Amino acid sequence: MAKQTNKNFEVIIVDDGSADDSVAVAEKAMLDFSLTGQVIKRPVEEVKGVASCRNIGIKTASNDWIAFLDSDDLFAPEALQRTMDNILSYGQQCGAFFHAVREFDDETGDTIVLRIQDLEQKPTDIFEQLVHKNFITTSSVTLRKSLIAEVGFFDTSLHGVEDYMMWLRISKRTSWVYCKEVLTEYRVRKASLMGGRRFKYYLEQNVNLLSSIRSSGEFLKTDIESIQKYLDDSTGYYAIISINRWGWMDFLSGIGMLYKTGKSKLATKLLKRHLRNNILRSANKIVRK
Repeated sequence: MAKQTNKNFEVIIVDDGSADDSVAVAEKAMLDFSLTGQVIKRPVEEVKGVASCRNIGIKTASNDWIAFLDSDDLFAPEALQRTMDNILSYGQQCGAFFHAVREFDDETGDTIVLRIQDLEQKPTDIFEQLVHKNFITTSSVTLRKSLIAEVGFFDTSLHGVEDYMMWLRISKRTSWVYCKEVLTEYRVRKASLMGGRRFKYYLEQNVNLLSSIRSSGEFLKTDIESIQKYLDDSTGYYAIISINRWGWMDFLSGIGMLYKTGKSKLATKLLKRHLRNNILRSANKIVRK
């Protein structure tokens, strides 16, 4: 943040109950780099998690616009300036902005993927696209503070999907402006928060997300069906993570949960696919020998 070309910002750092000296390190950095803002410890009575911490930061912030930066991500030096340029141009027409992202490997620094959307740099209604896929990285987003308050802040009952819920609800109320410049670098670690979860965790969060969407009363039946399909499709990705990181017992535990929650077709499809792949891999090893 100290390298930003636009210095007109405040930094709100919210510590989520760290057991080390993170707060002291953050406070020292604020002083060393002459940053305006404050470091806050999440009150023990507040729910643990990123949603709760973001809400605390949003409510504490004194400015009208909120930009998010997760602890292991990086802003390009011109990130805030480019965003402010767009706010000056379009801020009267919309309350949401985001930009392109580079995902990189934490160990090597190599680019994994450039997430650049096919959107014009003008106010655009993206809701119909969002119900089919969450393509927005949290650390690329800037929102009008009053708009966040209008939707009731981040849903603290959700963990890992609270951002998607927010983007969907925001998109029901305003258009977005997109910048194709890569202004955020998203760090990918083998043991990252989202990469290190068990298979059942992702499935439970998808169930919770759909429950929140239905109970909000804001979404049409067709919207919910599209979101459901997207979540089901993404389950395959987390199944691969489960097998590679935790092994077959974790994968099968998730498959069991899918059967219990009425998703027998999806469970059978994933089970057949990964059993077949496992058999093929074993056969290839035998042939090589």
